[in-house]
Amino acid sequence: MKYDLLISSDLNEIRVAILENDKVAELYFDREKKDSIIGNIYLGRVQKIIYGLDSAFVDIGVKKNAFLFVKEVGSPFDYYEGTNEIVKGKIKQILKHGQMLIVQVTRVPMGTKGARLTSLVSLAGRYLVMMPYGDGIGVSKKLDESERERLRSLSTRLKIRNMGIVIRTAAKGTKLAILKRELKYLKRLWNNIQNKARRLDSPTLIHKELDLVHRILRDRLTLDFNNIVVDTKQLYDHISNYLIKKIPQMHSKLKLHSGEKPLFEEMGVEKAIDLALKRKVWLKSGGFVVIDKTEALTAIDVNSGRFSGKNDLEETIFHINLEAVEEIVKQIKLRDIGGLIVIDFIDMEKEGNRLKIVEAMKNALQSDNVTTNITDISKLGLLEMTRKNVTEGIQDVLCKPCPYCDESGYILSEESMRLKTEREIFKLAKESESEAFLIELNSGVAAMVIGQGGENVKKLENITNKYISIKGNDSISINAFNLLKEGTIKEIEEAAIPVYQGQVLDILVEEPHSHISKDAISRFSGYIIHIIDGGKYLHERSRVEIINVTKTYAQAKIIVR
Repeated sequence: MKYDLLISSDLNEIRVAILENDKVAELYFDREKKDSIIGNIYLGRVQKIIYGLDSAFVDIGVKKNAFLFVKEVGSPFDYYEGTNEIVKGKIKQILKHGQMLIVQVTRVPMGTKGARLTSLVSLAGRYLVMMPYGDGIGVSKKLDESERERLRSLSTRLKIRNMGIVIRTAAKGTKLAILKRELKYLKRLWNNIQNKARRLDSPTLIHKELDLVHRILRDRLTLDFNNIVVDTKQLYDHISNYLIKKIPQMHSKLKLHSGEKPLFEEMGVEKAIDLALKRKVWLKSGGFVVIDKTEALTAIDVNSGRFSGKNDLEETIFHINLEAVEEIVKQIKLRDIGGLIVIDFIDMEKEGNRLKIVEAMKNALQSDNVTTNITDISKLGLLEMTRKNVTEGIQDVLCKPCPYCDESGYILSEESMRLKTEREIFKLAKESESEAFLIELNSGVAAMVIGQGGENVKKLENITNKYISIKGNDSISINAFNLLKEGTIKEIEEAAIPVYQGQVLDILVEEPHSHISKDAISRFSGYIIHIIDGGKYLHERSRVEIINVTKTYAQAKIIVR
C-alpha cells in the first residue's frame, strides 16, 4: 500500500488528507475558531450524578457539562493520594456531588450532547501510549509477528510498574534507548499533570492535546509514507524542524507544493470532499449506495441501479454487494462515521455469498485505525457494525442543518462557504491577469468574507495582491460564487459602489447594527448602508443621505421627516 500525507493551510483553516494508493482515504479539519478538545485533560467537578444511568455530568470549565460513565471512572483521589487503583462499583459508591477528579475527553461534543470523558487517562507519545491506570504491555497488531516479538522482548527491559503501555506501529525498528527516553518523558508528563491538579480547586484545562498537524505527525505518520506534501513555506519550515528532531529518516520525503493548481485540487482532494458530502455514491458497475445519518445510527443502503448483470441473478447481486463493500468502507473512513452503522445489502439467497460479504467487510476494515465491531448478515439482509465515535465527522464539521427543509437535510454552513470562497478567490487571483474582481455572494457569506470593518477582505488583498470587492445578495444560494466583473481597480470600483456621497435614498431600515445599538443597517443593491441613529426606525422606510462612502459600506444619516 502506498501512503501520502497532504497538508493544506489557509488563512483560517488547516486541512489534512491521507492518500492510499493515490486515493483519498482520510480527511481532517482544524479551524481557527473551532478548537478541538479531544484528548485534553481537565480537572473536573462532579456536577450531577445520574443514578439510573450509572453516570455523572462533570463540569470541566467549558460551555456544556461533559458525560462520565461509571466504567470510565478510576480512583477519584489519585492526584491527592498517588494511587493508581481502579475503583469498581455503582456510581453512587464511587463519586459524590462536588467531587474533583482528573478526566480526559474521549469524544467531542456532538449535537445536544456534551463531551464524553474518562478518568482512565492515557498519554500518547510517538512510539508508546502510557496508561497510568492500565496493566500489562500491548504491541500493535499492524506489525508482523517477528517485529512484535522483538518489541515484546525489548519491553521487558522497560521499567513498567503500576501502569500499562501499548507499543505503537511507529515503533517498528525502534531501539530500546528511544523507547526508554519516551517512557521517561510520559512519566514526567503524568507527574506534572498530577502536581498541577493538586494546586487547583476549580474546573480547568490542565493538559492540552497537540494541534491537528502535530497529532497527525505523531499518530499517523510512519515510515511507510512515500511523501509529505504541504502548500505553504511556513508550514514546510515548521514540519521540517519537527521531522529533523523526531523522525529524521522522513525529512527527505517532505515536499513544498509548487504546481499551478492548488494542492488539494491537483491531487483530487476537493472532489473527494464534495463526494463525501453527497447522500448517493455511485459504483463503477452502475450500482450505488445511499448514506443517511440519523440521531441514533447511520443507515447505508446498497442498490443495483443501472447494473443488470449478464446471466445469473444471484451472481449479479453478489457482484454489486462485493463492489459496495469497498466503497462503503472507504466512505466510512472518509466521512469518519461513528456509532452504530446498519448496512442493507441486496438480499442474497446463498449463505456462502453472505459469509463472503462479511469476510470482505472484515478484511476491508483492517486498514481502519478506528476500533470496529461487525456482525453477520441477518435474515433480513442487514449487517450491523459499530465504529468508535470520536469526532463529529465531516458532515457535522462542514455543514449545518438545512433551514429550507425543516432541518431534514444539510447544506454547507456560512463558515464552510467562507473558507471555500477564500480558496476560490486565491485560485482566481492566481489564474487571472486582471488586477481587480467584483464577486457576488449570499449576504451571510459576504459579511463573513468581508469581516468587521473589511479586515478579512483586506487580508485577502494583501496575500493575492489584487483588489477584491464583495457584493452581498440575499436572494442567491448560500453556495453561490458569482464573478460579476474583472478588470481594472477603477472599473471595479465604479461597478461595485452603487451610491455616492450626498445621494438621498428612500430605503427600508432592515436590522440593528451588530456593534452600535442605536444605529441600523440597510442594503442597496447588495451594498451595506450603515445608518447613524437608525435604530429607532427599524423596519420602516426612511429617507437617508449618504455622508461617507468606503469600499465595503457607506454611512448615512436620517433625513428628519
